[in-house]
Amino acid sequence: MNAIHIPLIHQLLAAAEEQNLPLWLESGWAMDARLHKITREHDDIDLAFPIERQDQFIAILHTFGGGRVENTNYGFLIYVRDVLLDCEPCIQHGNNYELEGVPLNSCPWEKQGTINGAAVRCTSWESILWEYFYYLDEVPQTAWRAKDLESFAVVRKSLGKAKVEKLRFEFESARRGI
Repeated sequence: MNAIHIPLIHQLLAAAEEQNLPLWLESGWAMDARLHKITREHDDIDLAFPIERQDQFIAILHTFGGGRVENTNYGFLIYVRDVLLDCEPCIQHGNNYELEGVPLNSCPWEKQGTINGAAVRCTSWESILWEYFYYLDEVPQTAWRAKDLESFAVVRKSLGKAKVEKLRFEFESARRGI
């Protein structure tokens, strides 16, 4: 799938850039972008987009053959060239964009990652870790796939033990409403 994903990522990001529409890779592709290497086969492409520009984003996806939009409780899913795109809106806070319910600076303006040598925007390590905290609450770690365990370890290593512990405390506090 990566052989299909990589050109599609570059094409989608370039088309969005032409319209001054910022997009951020999320989850697995964000990890790989931040590591500046492809670490595994990917099942889908997760993207964050500005919520107020959702119609423009969907129009771009349709120019690439995007199908029907399936709304979710967090965003939407759409197939483009038989590739599942899992799309989540971010909200503007001042001059920045943020994913809802994750630590600040989740969607940095700077292109902090690369995919096959091309600079890309990607969500922060902290927001990627936050996804795993939610996953831990939903699915016992004993039921995780091997690639989920490996990725979780990569994220923890990238942030360091102290930062992970601090973020876990913040996550638990937020879940309890403290």
